[in-house]
Amino acid sequence: MELDPLELVRQYDDPKDQEIAGFIAAGLAIGQVELIRKAVTDVLSRMGNSPFAFVSHFDTQRDKNIFADFVYRFYRGRDIGLLVSMMARAVREFGSLESCFFKYYHSSDPDIGKALSGLVRKLLSYDVRPFYEQLPARGSGIRHFLADPADGSSCKRLNLYLRWMVRKDHLDLGVWKSVSAAKLVIPVDTHIARLAPHLGLTQRKSADWKMATEITESLRRFDPDDPAKYDFALCTIGKLNTCSDDPDKSTCQSCPLNGSCTRFMNG
Repeated sequence: MELDPLELVRQYDDPKDQEIAGFIAAGLAIGQVELIRKAVTDVLSRMGNSPFAFVSHFDTQRDKNIFADFVYRFYRGRDIGLLVSMMARAVREFGSLESCFFKYYHSSDPDIGKALSGLVRKLLSYDVRPFYEQLPARGSGIRHFLADPADGSSCKRLNLYLRWMVRKDHLDLGVWKSVSAAKLVIPVDTHIARLAPHLGLTQRKSADWKMATEITESLRRFDPDDPAKYDFALCTIGKLNTCSDDPDKSTCQSCPLNGSCTRFMNG
C-alpha cells in the first residue's frame, strides 16, 4: 500500500468520509508518491476530522481562503477550494457523490463512460465563483482531474477513484454498492500505457479513452466481472521501474509477465 495514496483514505472509518477523501486523493494523484502523499495530507488536515462534515458545511464565501496558500504541481488553493465547493453542492443536491454518479449510470451501458461523463458535467455546471470568474479551460486547474471521457481523455485519476470506491478487496474500499465492478475502466497512466501494447492488451499508441476501454476489454477475457482488478499489479510493475523503454534482458528474465510480453519473446 505504500505506493498508493489510498492508504491516506483508509484512515477514516466512515464510508462518507472515505468517499470525499478519496476524491481529493485521486485528484492529487500525479507525480512522485511521496509528494502526492504530502499534498493529500495537507489538504485533508485542513478539512478536520471528517471530510464529509467539512464538505457538508462548506460555504464558498466564508471558507474560500482555507486552501489559499496550497500549491501542488498545476493546482493552486483556489482549485482545491473550487473542487470542495463542487462536492459540497453535489452532496447537498444528491446526498453523496455516489448518488450523483448513479443518476447517470445505467447497467445496460458497456462501461462507466457515460456515467462518468455525466458526473463531470454536473460538477462543472455549478457556479465557480468566488474562485474563478468563469470555468477554467479544459486541461487547466481542476479540469486536469475533472476530465470528460466524451472529450477523449483517459480520465486516469477519475477511473482510479472509481476503482477505489467500487471494487472491494484488500486493496480497494468498495463503499459504493450501486455500481458493478464489471463496468469499471482501467486507469491508464504512463506505466500501463507503456506496458499494455507489449502484453497484447491494446494496439493503440495514445493514452486516451479508447486505449483505456481497449485495455479493459482485453482484461475482461481473464475476468469479465472485475477487469480493473489487474490495475494495481500492472501499475506497480511500472512504478518499481522493472520495465523500461530500453529493457535489460537480465531484468526481463525475472519478470513474471515475460511469458506474455511480445517485446521479450521477440527480442
